[in-house]
Amino acid sequence: MTNVSNDLVANEEEGITLPDEIDSQKRQWLQTLHPAITHGNAPQVEEPVTAESIMADFIRQHSASGKLVARSVFLQPPYSMPETDLTLLLDAMREQPCGADITCVQGAEDTYFYSTQTMTANYADMCVQVVENDICRAIAEAVRFDCRTYPRPYKVAMLGQPPYHFEPQQIAAALTAMETHPDYADIRVVEASNAEPYLFSERFMHYGKAYGLCEWLEVEQYQNP
Repeated sequence: MTNVSNDLVANEEEGITLPDEIDSQKRQWLQTLHPAITHGNAPQVEEPVTAESIMADFIRQHSASGKLVARSVFLQPPYSMPETDLTLLLDAMREQPCGADITCVQGAEDTYFYSTQTMTANYADMCVQVVENDICRAIAEAVRFDCRTYPRPYKVAMLGQPPYHFEPQQIAAALTAMETHPDYADIRVVEASNAEPYLFSERFMHYGKAYGLCEWLEVEQYQNP
């Protein structure tokens, strides 16, 4: 274990107060409580606190809140870990049982970590696109996923909900840009008779099927309960 990692664990175990310039809230990954394990009448045995288990818990906490942890976070204040130490610590964490559920997804700008206990790979991909502000790609991938998986067209209003939270003007601007971009030539708009807009991918669905499905979702299912 590197000296930096040892220092992190030592500070946690000894209760050393963090310097004033350190954001204590952002150091919550050093303050994770490890519950005792009881086996019948045997005395309680606490799980060992290591830098690897602390980092894994930090990532799990963020995943449970629907957030990714960018690798660069650990290189910046308040952590400021040297690159070599961070690489060794991340590798060690993922090789040990404490980090068995921790995986990563590669974005265009960074590598992002999450726990498979509370986040799926598809959701993690969507979060990456949001974090990196790649709205056009986020929309296209969401539409293709729904058309391929369910299959069904994708309701435009869903882009205003988690994990996207896109504003109407952002959505409108992105859809306009996608109309002339070759990477998104398969993304088309279709509307139900109530004028509710949906999107579909011509890779997985033709216009007639997309219209029929969105009409059912918006109108017909309520007429024929």
